[in-house]
This record gives sequence, structure tokens and C-alpha cells, in this order.
Amino acid sequence: MKKSAVVPFRPGNGTGHSDLAAAVRWGLLDVAFQPIVDIHTGRVFGFEALTRNVQALGFESPTDFFDRCFEDGHLAAVEEFILTQAFDKFVRIPDHAKLKLFVNLDGRNVAVGQMGPMLGALRDRYGLSNANIALEISERYDFSDSPDALAALLELRTRFGNLTLDDFGAGHANLQLFYHVEPSIVKLDRFIISSIGSDPKKSVFLQHIVRMAHLLGSLVVAEGVETAQEYYVCRELGCDLVQGYAVARPTLALGELQLSYDRIGNMRIQDRRRVDTDFTLIMAQLDAVEPIQINQSIQEVFDRFMTDRERIFFPVVDDIGFPVGRIHERDLKAIVYSMYGRDLLRNRRRMASSLATFVKPCSVANINASTEKILEIFNSVPESDGVLIVKESQYGGFLHARSLLRILNKKSIQIARDQNPLSKLPGNILIQEYLAAAAVSQDDAYHFAYLDFDFFKPFNDTYGFRTGDRAILMFADILRAFFGREGRFVGHVGGDDFFIGFRNIPQAVVMLEVRQAVDKFKTDVESLYSPEDRRNGYISGISRAGRAERFPLLTTSGAVIHKPADRSLPNLDMLSSLIASGKKAAKDSPERVISVEI
Repeated sequence: MKKSAVVPFRPGNGTGHSDLAAAVRWGLLDVAFQPIVDIHTGRVFGFEALTRNVQALGFESPTDFFDRCFEDGHLAAVEEFILTQAFDKFVRIPDHAKLKLFVNLDGRNVAVGQMGPMLGALRDRYGLSNANIALEISERYDFSDSPDALAALLELRTRFGNLTLDDFGAGHANLQLFYHVEPSIVKLDRFIISSIGSDPKKSVFLQHIVRMAHLLGSLVVAEGVETAQEYYVCRELGCDLVQGYAVARPTLALGELQLSYDRIGNMRIQDRRRVDTDFTLIMAQLDAVEPIQINQSIQEVFDRFMTDRERIFFPVVDDIGFPVGRIHERDLKAIVYSMYGRDLLRNRRRMASSLATFVKPCSVANINASTEKILEIFNSVPESDGVLIVKESQYGGFLHARSLLRILNKKSIQIARDQNPLSKLPGNILIQEYLAAAAVSQDDAYHFAYLDFDFFKPFNDTYGFRTGDRAILMFADILRAFFGREGRFVGHVGGDDFFIGFRNIPQAVVMLEVRQAVDKFKTDVESLYSPEDRRNGYISGISRAGRAERFPLLTTSGAVIHKPADRSLPNLDMLSSLIASGKKAAKDSPERVISVEI
């Protein structure tokens, strides 16, 4: 604990500021709010309540403060007091009824079953519903130590219909807790997010965590996002929500809170890279069936199935439109076919019981995800009816299996239109989109490599166009193998002209990789020549001037255009001139590949 001139506060023992309420009145303890927003739009999903000013009480961190309260036997009272402040502030936020209040619960209080009645009383006192409350359970407390502690945690989930798993990836037995809790929301620990743009291992971890969460029907919050680069990676890997300094810092002043944060929209606009999304295709096939409300009676659900006989299930949402799962007709058959089923159906008062028993988790996907990602989620769940689609963290509709097949078919047609018919690499349309995105980016450095064959005409004249196509396909395969990785884009301009884009890759790495690909082609393409031509190292042919000449074996040359992060691309005419002059200089260079600065 930090040494301080301030006497550490001990509730109720007469030492220092012994009255907690007085300490709060003096401004020595308060609750700050930090927004949690949709990662694509910046629309606020909820606010997390964070304890502040514990330093004024002589403690280094909130953890130290709560540990002392626990030691002194006052943890339950102190947590109730702080939660009351959080609820009291939350209901003063405009449109709070449509938002979630994220509150951190101390596992030591949860484990002894003290939280449910107290939280229920606060909910009712402030006129909130379960949908407004997101209870954060940290993995830093080990619930697996005690069956009673786990039972208390599951009772809390049953009472409030949802739990949020906090600090995922940093605590005890995380997968075990994930399995038992079935969280509605998963918040990633800052360790996973920190510097994720430059750490491929963390990207792999995040990608698999997001996939697992979506399979089990959980949304994912990227917590502690501080930089634009961290935001971009978290968005591209499928996170649904974002929290951190990149959005807004925690604030004690309610007047500073917003319902939408332009920073996210601005970062999205600045990040004009091609995003792998099929939004338009998905929207066209989305089944926007009206969902069941979680507070409806079972009798009302039976009526829905009777009215819409073609439906075998319905999505279920909470009071603010947050998806909680789906209810299937087969899950209700136990009631209908039970011994007292008909009598139960006649008793409408008894049928008004909660639907929670019958609601099952359903795989979810963001509407901004690619068709391939949604299909992967669908295929990972045996006998799945489809995938529940969320838009701005709200229920957006449902994608059935047949709808996914239609989307894939339309996308295949679209890809065929946009790719080169010979190499099947992205063609001019996608190359131009890539360049357009790079042109407006102020945060990323780019390299653009333009490559073509040397002495291709005499090779075609000697061996024919079919062998010429084999050389083109050979080079396309080499480019796929070398550059089919993150941060790189390969395109086929046409004929023997190719394009490679690099985003935020060091120049030395770019030049090394391009030269290695060029050297690989120079070696491999010799297999297309006759043994005699290989031995000679040239072929005999007729030049453009009509004279007999010797032509070297095929090689590749090109120019690598470098656009620093703080510069814009020149106009198309100037860029074309740079490419032409660069390629000409490359063909006269022994290395065959040169760098050109904008």
C-alpha cells in the first residue's frame, strides 16, 4: 500500500474520515462513468461505473481500498453505498432507460450470496429493469474454489437474466467460468488489447476469443482501447463494443457524457481501408421477424406460435432490444405434452411465469461481419437454425441457412466480376478501391509495388500464348504465397502487370519481400523453357524493329512507391507518371526493383 500522509480510511472505526457518507460529501469518494459504445458507429450502449478518489482516503487504488474494507468486515456496506451512488447518477443521464449501467461486483460479496436482494432493491427503487443492469464479474476472483460460491453466482444470473464476464484472459479458470456463467457480454482484459496492432500472437488470441464468444451468443467488449491502431484491429477482428481512452476518459461530470461519440465515426472515416463486410448482401436477406420480449408470458408465446404457424422459433430480446437468445417450439412441447399441460394452459395466471427457463443461447454475428465469418459461426453449431444478427448492439434480425446460401451465391458472382479471369486475383476495381482508401488515410503508411515481366513478348512469340498464361499463373501463385498475409494486398492489373499493396509494413521489409518474390519467379520460370534455351540462358527471336536478336530468360522488374503516413497520394496522372518512370528505371537497374518516394 502506498505510504501517505492521509490516514487510511477505515469505515466505522473512528480513524480518519470514519463516516463514509461524510467522506462522499467532502468529495473524497465518487463514481465516474466511462462510455461503452458500438465499435462501428460510436453509439452508446452503456456506461461503466468506476470508483474514484480513493487516493484521497489514503489508498493507492480501488483494489487496495476494497481489500481494506474486506479486512475490516465492511465490504458489503461499502459496496452497497457505492452502487447506490452509481444507480443514483445513472438515472440522471438522458435516455438512460435505453442504456445499460455496467457495475463491478466484488467476488467476495457475490460468493456469500449478499448481492441479489440488494441489487434487486436498488433496481426497483430507481425504476430500472434487468435490461438496464450489466453485472460485471471479474475473473480475478476464483469461483471454482467453492461450489457454494459458484451456486451464488449462478443464482445472481438467474435473478437478473444476464452476467458480464470482466477481465477475460487475466484471471482464474476463465474457460470454466465462461462455461458455467454463459455471459451475455465478455469484456477483454487490457493485456490482450495493449499493442495488439504490432503483436500477431495477440491478434490470434483475440480472433479465437471473439469467435468462441459469438458461437455462444455473447457480445465482446474491447476494453482499454487507447490508440487508433488498437481500435482498428479490434474492429477488424470482430469485437462488437469498445471502451477506453480512444473513445473517452472516465468522467465525474454527467454533463460531459454523450449518447454518441464522434471519435469512432471519425476514425472509421479516416480508416478508409477496404473492410471485409457484406452489409448490403446481408441486409437484403435478413429476416426481421418481430422478437419475443423476455417479460412476456408463456401464454403470449404460445399465441405467437399459433398465429405464425410457419415459425418454429423466435428471437428473444430484453427491454432495451438487446438479444438474449431464442425460444424454440420444441422447448415448449414439454409443457404441452405433460400430464397437466392442458390445465396449465387454461390457468393464465400460472402461465405468466418468466420465459427465462425456455430461452436458449443463440449464435450471434454483427451485421458488419463478412459472409464467410457468419457462415463459420453457423457451421460450428450442430443443427443450428441460423445466426442472430445484431446491429449497433441491438437485435437486427435473423439469417437462416437458406439465406446464407443466397448471400454466398451472390457474393461469388460479385467476386467473379471484380477479379482477373485468368489469375483469379483481385482486378482493377478492387485495386482502385484500395488506392482510394490509401489516398485519404492520414494514419497509415503505404507502399505500392507495380511489377511486370521483362522480355515477355519474345517468350510469347516463341512458346505461344498458352505457355505465356502458365508464366502469368506461376507468378500469381508466387505472389499469393508471399503476400497472402495481414497488411498486404495482391492484385492483377492485367496481362503481365501486377500490383502489391502494403499497409504499415517497414520499407526494408517491403523491399526484401518483393525482391525475394522476384528472385523466386526468375528461378521457377526456367522450367517453362526448353533444355537448350535454359543452357544458353537466352532465346532467339525477332525484335520490334524486325531484327534477329537474343533475348534473356524471363525476369520481373518493378517500382515500389512509398507514401508516408503524413502525406497524401498525388492525383492519378502524377501517380501514373511516377509508376512509369519508376518501372523504366527498375528495368535498367541490376536489382530490378527500386523504391520511389512520393
